[in-house]
Order: sequence, then structure tokens, then C-alpha cells
Amino acid sequence: MRITNPVDGWLQVVACSPFPDAAGEMVLHPRCDIDGVVTAERLAATAVQYSGYDVPKAKWPRPGVMLPVTVNLADPTRFRIEWDLVPTGREAAETLAADLRGAQQADTLGRHRFPRIWREEEHAASSPALINGLTPQQTEIALAGGGAALGLVPTTAKVLSAHELQPSSAPGGTWDIAVAVNDPTGGAAWQAVTRMSFSSASRRERRITAGAELPVLVDPDNRKRIIVDVARLS
Repeated sequence: MRITNPVDGWLQVVACSPFPDAAGEMVLHPRCDIDGVVTAERLAATAVQYSGYDVPKAKWPRPGVMLPVTVNLADPTRFRIEWDLVPTGREAAETLAADLRGAQQADTLGRHRFPRIWREEEHAASSPALINGLTPQQTEIALAGGGAALGLVPTTAKVLSAHELQPSSAPGGTWDIAVAVNDPTGGAAWQAVTRMSFSSASRRERRITAGAELPVLVDPDNRKRIIVDVARLS
């Protein structure tokens, strides 16, 4: 999209289509629908919508994420998301791991048009209710294979029951799943609740049936932090 009278800004994601492969079903050309708010210097905050098929799966947004955009100052509903400047979950995980090791991160704000990473501490307040005990950025990192950097370790969990949430834009719905978690350290199992969206009813039924086993990532020191490990779903 050609943007006239362009300025650099941000798109804060308020609502977004669920990750296309979250239930283990491969979608080759997924459409991403986003409701959000565009902000920029000299521009009043503006509610906008985006719909497109050009969103890289490795950079699939989630509510609360801030995406860099180029926006038309005269018409802020015309904007272009700068996907090349959005880090993948793996890149965000590597940055977080470096921070946790005490590596000094250079301040790039004065030398780049946009920050090179999502700054979780600045934007976490936009999504105060954590899902699966994780912020949207942490969820993105975990689903991209960076769970270890967040203190999450792999184990399995047995489904006890499931409760559907409304409303949901996912074709198979969004469900809270009560599970019994196998302690990865060899201790006693514990009960927890994890949330998952499904791409179809058939995929959902396979996952939420009582007694089914799910691969999960958990934090042994914070048992509310638990997410289904979609990379290990069979």
C-alpha cells in the first residue's frame, strides 16, 4: 500500500484472529483480522481495522502487542504494518534470554525508526488479565519455541474437564481446559487451567475429551503458568 503524507506510528492490537495452527491444523494462507488503535505523533488515537493474508506466521500478533506502522497523517485509517521490523517469537526469545543472562542491551530508540523488540514492561498494562499466566509477548515466545527462556519446561497433562468461553472468533471456539499436570520434577501432580482456541470442532473434540493427554509447557515455580505445547501435538 502506498502511503501519502506518511508518519511513523504504532498499532496496538486489541483483538486478533487466533493463531492459524494453534490446534495442530496447517493453514497455508491464513487471513488475519485485527481490531486496534493507531497512534503517532501529531495524530489523535484512532480505532482501525486490518484484514490481510500477508502476516508472517512467525510474527502472528496477539492482543496487547504493539506493531510498528507507517500511517497517513491525513487519514489514519490508511496505514501499512511494517512486518519486516516486527521480531519473530524466536528473536524475541533470544533477546529475552540475553537479558536474563545479564547481557547489556543497547538502546536503539535513537538510531532506528522503531524499537527492534516489543517492550513488554511498557505495554503489558494494555492486557492486565494474563492468559495461561503469560503476557501476550510471553505467549508468542513460548509458541515459537522459546519456552525455556521463560522458565517453562515440557511435560504432559491429563484433561479433566473443559468450559467454552464466549464470544470467540475461533471456528472451533475458545475453551478453558482443567487438567492434572504431571510434575516435570518428579513431584506430585497438580491441577491447573489452560486456555486454547481451536481451528475446527473435530480438532477440539480430540483435545478436550476427559482423559486425553496434552503436551504442555509449565513453570514448576508458578503453577498458573501453563500453555499447551502446540509443537508437540500429534
